Amino acid sequence: MAKITKEQYEFALARIEELLPMVDDNTPANDRNAVELTMMSDVVIDYEKEHFPIGNRP
Repeated sequence: MAKITKEQYEFALARIEELLPMVDDNTPANDRNAVELTMMSDVVIDYEKEHFPIGNRP
């Protein structure tokens, strides 16, 4: 995946907040809101892995 900017990350976070009330465990996986939620979640995960890594703890 291409490098994700802080702006893209912040947009994805905001969009996730909008999508969460529209998607639940009964929402089909191919529902457009569920698909978008997955995509936005992937953006956030990728950004956080790069910028906020969890290191080895003693």
